[in-house]
Amino acid sequence: MPGTRLSSAAGLHRLIYVSRDRTPDASGPAETLAAIVRQAEHHNAEAAVTSLLLAHEGCFLQALEGPGPAVMAVFRRIYGDPRHGELRVIISGAVERREFGGWSLCARRPERDDAPILAALGQGEAFDPDRLSCRTSLWLLMAMRSARAFA
Repeated sequence: MPGTRLSSAAGLHRLIYVSRDRTPDASGPAETLAAIVRQAEHHNAEAAVTSLLLAHEGCFLQALEGPGPAVMAVFRRIYGDPRHGELRVIISGAVERREFGGWSLCARRPERDDAPILAALGQGEAFDPDRLSCRTSLWLLMAMRSARAFA
């Protein structure tokens, strides 16, 4: 978490990070994602944090939005979670409005129909989160949010 900036306590804050899934292969990616959602949904709602989590090819890409201190508290929990490895903050700072305000935590995996979205970012052959910039990570999350309605 070194170098992660916090916006003012009164303002709205967005933090986007990427990490590697460090769960044992036996649990499976779908079960890992379901466990993360079960554990985080209630905590996020209580803290007024909204979020979209994308899981793809052994990586997590997530946007957290809410009051600065609440976002940082959620991020500290994620940072200490052994399921996340090689965690890297892509962007962290004040924003004027939420992009992912509809859910305390919404999680999804890209599907075959989402291939054009990934290809537009140069992520079609193999997903490489290290090539995501501030702009492209936000664009990817927004595109995945808009691609279809979430259950």
